[in-house]
This record gives sequence, structure tokens and C-alpha cells, in this order.
Amino acid sequence: MSRKAVVFVAELSYMEKLEIAIKSLCAHHHHLKIYVLNENIPTEWFQLMNHRLATIDSEILNCRVAAESFKQFSLPSSHLHYATFFRYCIPELVEEDRVLYLDCDMIVTKSLSDLFEVDLDGCGLGAVEDRPTTREGFNAGLLVLDLAWWRNHQTTQALFDLTKEHHQHVYGDQGILNHYFKDAWLRLPLTYNLQVGSDKDQHQYGDLAWYDEFQGLPAVIHYTSHNKPWTAKRFNRFREIWWFYYALSWEDNLLRKPLMQQRLEDLVGEFPYHTAVYTHSADLHEVELLLKAFPDVAFHVLAHTHFGFGLIQLERYPNLILYPAFDPLTSRKVLEKIDFYLDINPYGEVDQITQKIHQLGKPIYSFVSTNHDQTGQNHLFEDQQVDQMIEAIRQYLKTVEK
Repeated sequence: MSRKAVVFVAELSYMEKLEIAIKSLCAHHHHLKIYVLNENIPTEWFQLMNHRLATIDSEILNCRVAAESFKQFSLPSSHLHYATFFRYCIPELVEEDRVLYLDCDMIVTKSLSDLFEVDLDGCGLGAVEDRPTTREGFNAGLLVLDLAWWRNHQTTQALFDLTKEHHQHVYGDQGILNHYFKDAWLRLPLTYNLQVGSDKDQHQYGDLAWYDEFQGLPAVIHYTSHNKPWTAKRFNRFREIWWFYYALSWEDNLLRKPLMQQRLEDLVGEFPYHTAVYTHSADLHEVELLLKAFPDVAFHVLAHTHFGFGLIQLERYPNLILYPAFDPLTSRKVLEKIDFYLDINPYGEVDQITQKIHQLGKPIYSFVSTNHDQTGQNHLFEDQQVDQMIEAIRQYLKTVEK
């Protein structure tokens, strides 16, 4: 059986992310021929990867690119690297006519076999519309390429020429590709490149519809912008999917062991109970005692701003989960899973949260100095009565069916 050609572009500092993207791809495919266009990834890594991939009748090729001619080009963001321009060289380094290009900050969650057969209708490439950032043109993170078209149109040289002329005025190579392929690209369904990097920002632009524009798990998750899942801050959807593939062993992956539920919780376990705090302040009354008292309860703490170090240092407790600059979808998902609410933040109430908790029918536990519930329906304790609050919560959790 002929192998399907897939191309990645990477540089040394992204080698780990490249491997995780490849691991997710291999979880759903075999018979692959993977090209990695790079300047400096060690040959030993390719040897190890080829040893692994032989199990699924696949191979990986080390395609060196002379980088000097690309270093002169401007980049629109600090999280981008000049290696992104290496894509221009794909027709020269890849022998197949039909290839699939993927960015390294992507995770594949299901088979992409249809993309290798899709009719490009005479176009040079297929891609997904650039959403939600611009909704103009396409995002270049996933590309289905007709390299015969590229070669016939001498596309590589044309892209170089355009870049020399316009690189200071467009969004990197993606801007150049959109300029060149303006009328020669085929739109692919959103599932093949769902960009989640701007999740934390869209509601600030009034774009609340974005969070419901795609339902379920996309075929390809694209962690765009600098809001990556491997950073300390939780900013976007499907963070746990990236960490699942990070944790998944190559042995379990390649031997197709029955572990492929794509949930991090399947590997590390899941908290049986959940609570939340919405806050404007890092000063949460007696939060450390509560964290210690309930190691089997996940404490989801959400704020519209970034957190102070006083709260960040409490992440040594594995049941503390912080959400800085949270978006509406994150809030919705947290509220769907909580068993009770902790009204322990001082100062003003966030987003009328106690009213929402009452609508959910969940109990609220408050201290007198932090009480935001004016209905009298909450469980209210004096500030020094943390032990009594802990005991009341314990008794309540005994009644919660799991």
C-alpha cells in the first residue's frame, strides 16, 4: 500500500511539540510518509522516530532547508519563527503530488483520510477559512496541497518574489499564501482546523457566537497565537487533549492498546467532586485550609484578570485549577460540573454568580465577610468558622451521587 505524504515544518526548540503532533497523527493513521522540513533537528531524533514508526509501516524523512534566505523576512508576531517560510520549499523536497501539511501546534483527533482524496477542483490547495480572527482568506495551519499544480505554476519562485516585495506588510507567509492563492483555494470544513488560540478574547470583541460555532470535538485542533496549552495559564479549549497526547506513551499508541479515549483523565484520574470561586482578588478567605481539607475536590478559580502570586503559589495543591481572563465557554463548562459553590472572595461579586448558582440548584457556602448572597439561602459562617464550613461541606458531599 502506498504511503500517504504528510509534511511538517519545525525548528529545534519546537521538536517536542512536533513529536506530540506526530503522535496524535499516528494514533489515527498508518502507512505514512512524514517529511519534516527543518534546519537543525538532530539526526538521532529521526533515527528514534523511524524505529518507532516502522511498527505502523511508516517513515519520517529529515529534509534540511538552507535557512539564510528566509531570515531576512519580517514576522508579524514573536511566537512565529522564520522556519514557517520553509513551506515554500515543499514542491522541491516532496516527491508526491498530493500532500497534507500540518502545523506543529496542532492535534489530530480522528482519521484525515478523506483529505488525501478530496477533489481540489483545479485549485492549488485546500484550507479552512481563517476564523475567528479575520474570517478573510484561509488559515495556513492545515493545507491540502496539489504539488503538481504548484510545480506547473512555478509557485515556489512566485512566493519568494512576493515575499521579498510584501513581507513587511502582510501576516507572514500566511499573508503571502493568501495573496497568491486568492482565487485558487478550496474551502474545507471547519472541523479540519478549529483555531482555539483566541478563545479568551472573542467575547471581548462581542463575538459570543464563536464559542458555539463548532460543537463537539474537531478532527484537528489548532492552538493558534501565543496562548498554547503547554503554558501555565489556561486560556482555551481542548487544553486537556494536548496533554493527553503528551502523556500517551508511544508503545500504547503504536500497539493500538484500548486506551484511546482522548481524555487526560483516563491517564491521570479524575476528581470526583468540583467546586468554583469567581473572584476579582487573589485573597480568598481560608482557601488553603479548604484545599487541604478536600484533596478529592477540584477547586476551579476564575477571574477576568490575571492572578496574583499569592494564589499562583497555591498551585502546589493539585486540586487547584486557575482560569485567568476566562471566557464564557470556560465558565459554562465549569458550572456544568460543580457540586457546590464557595463564596469566599472579598470585594465585589463577579458576574452575578450567586444568582446563577441558585438557578443551578447548587448549595453556596459563604463567610460573613465574603458573603454576596442576599437571598439568605446560602450556608453562612463566621469568618473564623472554617472548621464548621468544612464539616458542613463533608456532610453535603456524602449526599452527592457519583
